[in-house]
Amino acid sequence: MRLNNKFWLFAIVCMVFTTAIAVTLAILFWRQLNPSEQHLLMRLFKEQFWYFFSTGVFLFTAFGFTLDWFFRFYILPLNQLIEETQVMNTVNPAHRLKIDGSREVQTLAQLINACGDQYQSAKHIIDQTVESAKAKTEAEKNILATIMAELTQGVLICDTVGRILLYNRQAQRVLNKVQRPNHAVDDGDEHDLVTDGFVGLHRSIYSLIDRNLVQYALKDIQVKLDQKKENVSSHFAVVTQNRRQIRVETLPILDEDKRFAGFVLIFSDITHQLEHASRLNQHLKTMAKNLRSSIAAIRSTVDLMIQFPDMGADQKKDFLENISAETQSLSRLLRTELTETIGFANSRWPLSPILATEFIQTLKNEPMAMANLALDVAECDSRCMIRVDGYSLVSAIGFVLSCLKKELQTVCSRIRLTAPGNLVQIDLIWKGEPIKIETLRQWSDLPLTGAQKGFPLTLKEVLDHHHAEIWPHTNKQNGGEACLRIFIPMVQSEGVSENIRHVTLLPKGRPEFYDFDLFNQAGQTPEMGQRMLGELNYTVFDTETTGLDPRGGDEIISIGAIRVVNGRLLHTETINQLVDPCRSVPAESIKYHGLDEGMLKGKPTIDKVLPFFHRFAQNTVLVAHNAAFDMRMLQMKEKATGIRFDNPVLDTMHLSAILHPAHNDHTLDTIAKRLGVSLTKRHDALGDAIATGEVFIKMISLLNEKGLYTLQDALTASQRTYYAMLKY
Repeated sequence: MRLNNKFWLFAIVCMVFTTAIAVTLAILFWRQLNPSEQHLLMRLFKEQFWYFFSTGVFLFTAFGFTLDWFFRFYILPLNQLIEETQVMNTVNPAHRLKIDGSREVQTLAQLINACGDQYQSAKHIIDQTVESAKAKTEAEKNILATIMAELTQGVLICDTVGRILLYNRQAQRVLNKVQRPNHAVDDGDEHDLVTDGFVGLHRSIYSLIDRNLVQYALKDIQVKLDQKKENVSSHFAVVTQNRRQIRVETLPILDEDKRFAGFVLIFSDITHQLEHASRLNQHLKTMAKNLRSSIAAIRSTVDLMIQFPDMGADQKKDFLENISAETQSLSRLLRTELTETIGFANSRWPLSPILATEFIQTLKNEPMAMANLALDVAECDSRCMIRVDGYSLVSAIGFVLSCLKKELQTVCSRIRLTAPGNLVQIDLIWKGEPIKIETLRQWSDLPLTGAQKGFPLTLKEVLDHHHAEIWPHTNKQNGGEACLRIFIPMVQSEGVSENIRHVTLLPKGRPEFYDFDLFNQAGQTPEMGQRMLGELNYTVFDTETTGLDPRGGDEIISIGAIRVVNGRLLHTETINQLVDPCRSVPAESIKYHGLDEGMLKGKPTIDKVLPFFHRFAQNTVLVAHNAAFDMRMLQMKEKATGIRFDNPVLDTMHLSAILHPAHNDHTLDTIAKRLGVSLTKRHDALGDAIATGEVFIKMISLLNEKGLYTLQDALTASQRTYYAMLKY
């Protein structure tokens, strides 16, 4: 648009200049004529006026059409050639020029495409060579990253000022004080509520843990280093907002001069451990108190009987009854308090949830007689879960099968799984007589010696750890069958709810929105404005709404966002939050984003979501496509929520107009195609935010080539674009 205006301004200037020269020459020619010649020329001009006028109009029209033809076939194609060559040379080597223009321009485009093919082929060969050379290093790096990510303890690495440089998944689980629904998943799951706390690259650890705790640990480490102690770690404990108790071990990171270069925090959730220890301690105290009381009563009675051996028969009888009563009290104590205390210890056994059907299938993989058993699943929901230690319970079942074969010469033929009520039943079935209860009790006290010799636990201990029992059972419907039935408590699990989206219709793009001032945000400081674009942290976001009229009552129904740090998207730091708009969603809008009222009902309202998003985007530059629309939607909620977004804002639509002024189409779809970015989920808030982020990252290098290096450069250039000049 700006290129057209400049060209036609140049054309008008040329035509005015040509006209001025023609008039000047005409005046000079007129003065060279004598009066009679002038009179003759004037009479000829009057007689042939329309001929001269038509000739002049024709010449000017021909001149205009010539300029327009020259512009369309030479000037405009050359500018498009320059812009698309820059794209091919920087962010999208696979891009090829398809330009309408003169034969010379098309020939030049074909030569550039041929050079692009040769360059891409050479680059492919070089990339293969580099990848081959890096294969071993990358494999080791991936192994290290996997180990780091899957450590059972949370690990977090910070620099000297407390900025997070590296963290693993467990640290994020421990420290992110975010309540997630049961159906939350890792790939952009939707949070049902948001509270304080974020773990993320370049965020401060002091927003999660009190600075004084960390600084005290670092001082303690420094003292140990000065004293040259072997163990220089320091420990402290923190309590999260949801009352989880976390043990934190602090380790130093030293440079080659043994100076602090950062520190490592290792997190362990000790909540259950402390709860069990507290309950166990309380039961031990109660048991000790009762034991002391009973023993003291027995001892005093025995002392009296020894002191007075000649006491009467009635008095002696009373003393003996007292001793009997206290003895019974001790017996009850052993049956209750001590048994319950043992139960607390057993509850700490590491059991993992597993589908009952999956556990039964694992028996087929065991190298024992179970591999040939027929498995029968009846009246058992496929979602039924139990908690087991796989190795010990499989060993227990193998032990029972071994005892059947050795002692009773009976071979189990099949295993049946049922789930009546809140119990899961595993039946070991064979043809023959049932086992006597006395025999089963003898087996229960024997150590398991199945797959591993010397397994220290007995059958009864393994069953007790699983809160399970085993009993003989006879099939009354089939008198020839007998079985041993193992009862295991069922875990109450909730099914995974699925958000079903309607088939979406993808429009070319929503209308551009211009009634929000993107260029005078209060949060932009002169220092931030002078920072390089590649050094800043960004929050790329998008919203889905009930419609396109913020002032008319349309509401936000989804917010998606992703952070950009060091020029790369952090897919572990995202938001994909549905919002209850507390109003109906028009059918026309549902066709585009697929979000209906049933999917939004019960989700957090905007007054709960905006504070969370505000904290997520803190100290970053906001980036969006057609950002004025999204910012207007946020601005409309300032009064109701008290949340104001004063972050600097960059709009990829404006940036595209800066980079490619010869193109008139600057929708997200077109820009993404031009820059080689694939759009996977259109009109999904997080999907659009990720696509916008990938587009923006590629735009940074193109902006640098145009001499736009800082945030202020990009904002100033954006303010001069055609889109920034339009207002509703």
